[in-house]
Amino acid sequence: MEYRVLGKTGLSVSTVSLGTEYIWHAPYEQVKEVIDASLEGGINYIDLFMGSDEVRANMGQALKGRRDQVILAGHLGCADQEGQYWKTRDMDVVTEYIERFYRLVQTDVIDILFLHNCDTKEDSDTIFQGPMYQKALELKALGRAKWIGLSSHNTKVAMEAVSKGLIDVLMFPVNPIYNLLPRDRAHERMKGNETEEVLTEAEKAAYPSVQALYRLCKERQVGIVGMKPYAAGNLLEHFVGGNLKGLLTLSPVQCIAYALDQMGVTCALPGMKNRQEVEEALAYFQADAKARSYQALLEQSDLYRFHDQCMYCNHCQPCPAGLDIAMITQYKDLAEKNGRLSVQEAYQALKQTAKDCISCGGCTRRCPFGVAAEENIHRAQALFGC
Repeated sequence: MEYRVLGKTGLSVSTVSLGTEYIWHAPYEQVKEVIDASLEGGINYIDLFMGSDEVRANMGQALKGRRDQVILAGHLGCADQEGQYWKTRDMDVVTEYIERFYRLVQTDVIDILFLHNCDTKEDSDTIFQGPMYQKALELKALGRAKWIGLSSHNTKVAMEAVSKGLIDVLMFPVNPIYNLLPRDRAHERMKGNETEEVLTEAEKAAYPSVQALYRLCKERQVGIVGMKPYAAGNLLEHFVGGNLKGLLTLSPVQCIAYALDQMGVTCALPGMKNRQEVEEALAYFQADAKARSYQALLEQSDLYRFHDQCMYCNHCQPCPAGLDIAMITQYKDLAEKNGRLSVQEAYQALKQTAKDCISCGGCTRRCPFGVAAEENIHRAQALFGC
């Protein structure tokens, strides 16, 4: 295992760390398997953003007697609504769920307390000019949180928080797709628009490059936690759902190498759901230069074809109709790639299917990647007939 210092925190963090989103609804035995494999491999940084009591209790039990072996990240502003992910700024709910985090995870301290999923100026103003940031500062002053972070997908929002000295750590997507879209088209392409028009210089400045963000973080000693290094699995060579419409096909080792090569990135944070996936990530440390190399694949890729690709991250939730939007979309993608019959049975076993969509449009508005999520749901209904 290799370790890097996480910016001004001084914390020595494993360069491959553990994201836990894929053990969200997993039984305790599976959670413990992932934690055991991670700790055995030298991983010492674990991010737990989900708000459900089940996953928090499972994590607390799995870490019992070993809490001092990990740097634990928790999130302020993430809750659970009938088993679904819920981003909230309601301070009564925010406070309730962070207190439940301490109790269920069985910890007195959160090492990195992230202000959760902030992607717009309006949301940034709500957080930093309102009671939520003050709550984070209060927890830090009380010794219940050691450092304050921000999780975001928006370079402009992140740069403002870093430049004003509001945060100690930034959690940000770090993968080739997110980083290499040409800056004169990136914003429109991330929203799924096929326009060939370039942005004006003023518009480019409004959406600074990730490289500019990395430089600023390095200058200000703000450590970067690289989330989504596999782009929700889409970049992986063995991912059955497709590889972002054929853009790239990388190994876990290559994805991790790419993330760790970026300026200021302390660790790659892939989500892992079993021991095998932990071992695939840890293979980075035994890999030679050839196995780590990704440059030839990047040069061969057609990054302009990135369009309307769900990352299955669940930031579109909560759904008032109770749909598991990410799972429905993933089944749709699989069916379009491999044929409807390959996943029809699994799709129909879902508690709610696309026919239950009420077309409120909330999922599309909340998507940090500009995906037309509601349109995907309608496509699923047409494809599966329900």
